[in-house]
Amino acid sequence: MLKFIFKFAKKYWLSLSLMLIFTVFSAKINLELPQYTSKIITQGVAMKNMEAIYSNGFHMIGLSLLSGVLMLAGIFFASRSAGAMARDIRHETFKKIEDFSMSEFGKFSVASLTTRITNDARQFQQTFTMIMRMGIYAPIIGAGAIINTLAISGSMSWIMAITVFSIIVLTTIIGVFAVPKLKIFQTKLDKLNMQTRQTITGLRVIRAYRKEKVEEEKFGEINTEMLKMNVFFERIFGLISPYMTMVSGLGLVAIAWIGSYFVKSGEISIGDVASLTQYLAQVTFAFVMLSMIFMSIPRMNVAIKRLSEILDEEILIKDKAKTKKAPKTFELAFENVSFAYPDSEEAVLEGINFEVQQGQTIAVIGGTGSGKSTIAKLIPRFYDVSKGKIKLGGVDIRDLKQSELHNLIGYVPQKASLFSGNIRENINYGSSKHLTDEEIIEALKIAQAWDFVQKLPEDLNEKVSQGGKNFSGGQKQRLSIARAIASKAPILIFDDSFSALDYKTDAKLRAELATKTKSQTKFIVAQRVTSIMQADKIIVLDGGKIVGIGTHGELLEDNEIYREIASSQLSDEEIEAQIKDFEKQKTVSKTKKAAKKAVSVSKKIAKKSLKQAVAKKSKKGEK
Repeated sequence: MLKFIFKFAKKYWLSLSLMLIFTVFSAKINLELPQYTSKIITQGVAMKNMEAIYSNGFHMIGLSLLSGVLMLAGIFFASRSAGAMARDIRHETFKKIEDFSMSEFGKFSVASLTTRITNDARQFQQTFTMIMRMGIYAPIIGAGAIINTLAISGSMSWIMAITVFSIIVLTTIIGVFAVPKLKIFQTKLDKLNMQTRQTITGLRVIRAYRKEKVEEEKFGEINTEMLKMNVFFERIFGLISPYMTMVSGLGLVAIAWIGSYFVKSGEISIGDVASLTQYLAQVTFAFVMLSMIFMSIPRMNVAIKRLSEILDEEILIKDKAKTKKAPKTFELAFENVSFAYPDSEEAVLEGINFEVQQGQTIAVIGGTGSGKSTIAKLIPRFYDVSKGKIKLGGVDIRDLKQSELHNLIGYVPQKASLFSGNIRENINYGSSKHLTDEEIIEALKIAQAWDFVQKLPEDLNEKVSQGGKNFSGGQKQRLSIARAIASKAPILIFDDSFSALDYKTDAKLRAELATKTKSQTKFIVAQRVTSIMQADKIIVLDGGKIVGIGTHGELLEDNEIYREIASSQLSDEEIEAQIKDFEKQKTVSKTKKAAKKAVSVSKKIAKKSLKQAVAKKSKKGEK
């Protein structure tokens, strides 16, 4: 815990030092005030000396004002430092989360990450502010008040001892019963946030299946558990105020009662009794504050541990110490690639080998769970391969900086993701430079999105709600595709990104991609055969292994699994017609090759005959 605090506190040493100085001087002044009360009563009231009353009274007022100013200054610097530290913690945590690979995201739920970066950081800030203010002030006040009490009357110090002991007993009891439940409370809060988020995001499905009551019961169960824990904490912590009031009241009664006997015997003055009551109040206040700090520290410790779990999490996918320059060519090669998800022994992909030349369109198709999307996620290094290599321009992608690799890739995920703002900002999001409206409109046209965007009231300035909830699934996909196209990245990855498009829009989009992005490599993961028929190369996956590579026609003719997939989507007549077309193309291709070969042979014979004729002529000339 101390290491964590020092890491973020050292930057603000000046503010913390000033806070320490102001707090110490404020405490010192407050310890002197009861002595002035004693003088006013003993030298002024008892002796009917107005000069002593005025003199000590004005001194007391001045010191009280100075103490108040110093305390406010201490509070200001403590709050400022704690607030700045909490800001830095949130920033570092957010930055670390941004660096997480998919493996790290699997260890933390979204609700838990949200709670940690907000609630836990706030818990740290509140407790640290209290510690800085009272963790220094209270011990000085408590120790000083006890020392001054002993100096006035050692015989009455037992009253102070009993008061302090009573406070320590209550603090210990609360610590034993409440502290262990603090971590459980934070876990319950995570569950509550997760259930809330799950219900809100899945509201349409919940309503469609009439499961509102089921979700209400789930939420109610967690909420009731939270209620029980809150009631428990309120009861435990609610004991503090009445208990302290009782202890303090009994102590004051004891001082007044027993002190009167000592006044009568002449051992102490009536002014000393008044100052003793003030010192008792200071001791009570000091130990109440220390007990609150004692109970708050475990909360802060839990918050720090939860934040440290994120900050100390080892990132599996990171840049090497020495990286290579980004390649100038962008051919892509998978060399004997195998992959298994973290904490899983079963391989999702095995022995994947293929090459893609720059500008080619390659497609991946297969049954559910065959590993199609996994291949797409390996290219931008969302995961690292377990075995083998993925090369881009002849360079292992693990030897490149992730930022440079991502600059070379335009990625469209299965679930279209838009950000709050407007359409222009969302399309610009994928580009490293600011795009002109013409460039944005061109990308929208290729993605078949301009038709509906231009009909919107504010076209490019049209608002986009969080997650793009004000657009349909097909519109969100087209905007996501436009964002990738606008990036002008040499490699475009479409991870089942055409699934929400109708066949007509799908066909238009593919035609535009073929003509407008010729120099870019297109990597398409698809369920529809019609989406990949024109691809230069189609990879067929089954059980994480490649069972076929070729064009649409080649696979229809030779690959049983591909033909099964095609048969489930196309009629037998369509398949037979496409096979016949392929055979015709193959025949034409063979004829062309034969013709080219015949021409080539004829040229060779002609060249040979010409050489022989020239040789004969030269011999006759010599004769």
